Amino acid sequence: MNYKLLVRQYCLPLVAFFFLFISGCKEEDYASKLGTAAKASFKVTKVQGKPNTYLLESTSQDAYRYQWDFGLNEGLKSGGAAIEAYFIFKGTYNVKLYAYGEGGYDIATQPIVVEQDDFTPTLNNETYKLLTAHAWKLDPVGAAPIIVGTEGNPSEYFQGGSLADCQIDDDYTFSFANNAFKLTYRANGATFNGGNVDPNYNCGTDRSYESAFTFSTAVEGAGIATITIPNTPPNRFIGVTDVESNNYRIISISDTEMVLRSGKINEPVHTMRFVKK
Repeated sequence: MNYKLLVRQYCLPLVAFFFLFISGCKEEDYASKLGTAAKASFKVTKVQGKPNTYLLESTSQDAYRYQWDFGLNEGLKSGGAAIEAYFIFKGTYNVKLYAYGEGGYDIATQPIVVEQDDFTPTLNNETYKLLTAHAWKLDPVGAAPIIVGTEGNPSEYFQGGSLADCQIDDDYTFSFANNAFKLTYRANGATFNGGNVDPNYNCGTDRSYESAFTFSTAVEGAGIATITIPNTPPNRFIGVTDVESNNYRIISISDTEMVLRSGKINEPVHTMRFVKK
């Protein structure tokens, strides 16, 4: 049998079919099938009777979902086409709207100029009153005063353990004076170094500080209030030096106990149990 001839007889029709298939194909326009991309825009209206409060209303085109960034370093907030934004401190805030359409998203930015401070709602807030009633320290006798994980599984990376000696006498005081919010951290001689400061996981130099902080009842994820301090770890921190960011959520608080969680919902989180000092 002539195998070369047989192979040739079978291959020729296949080759012809292949070229016929290629010539009949047209490039698909997949982008157009997704739909129209959003065009983001929004208007700002001062809310009468509510100091430092502004109504943000989307005027976006072809959008079906919205996220807002108030310019407070608190991350994106899920919301509808309209949302109220409140600012404690005077200043200029670059507010952003993320508008999502079937074919893509768009971002609109608009500055809001706040002309005066407004401390009254914060000072009258019950959570804030508990926070500032006395100094706080990490729970020295609890089995797991600090755990590390994700928002969905807060102890995924570290299930907790006893504190080092230099952590037991640390204390944190939140206060308000001279129209300013102040956080005072006293290491009382030594600070425990997390994984981002040498020598790792050992007591090191005293890293005491005083810092401004902001308090907000707006929370993204679990919690009842948000504390934010400027600067980045390890220069500023609460609890341990290797927190992911200086965004902290009060998960629960009472006269004698507070559970604080560092990190935003998409970051590794440290959940820390504090007690009254």
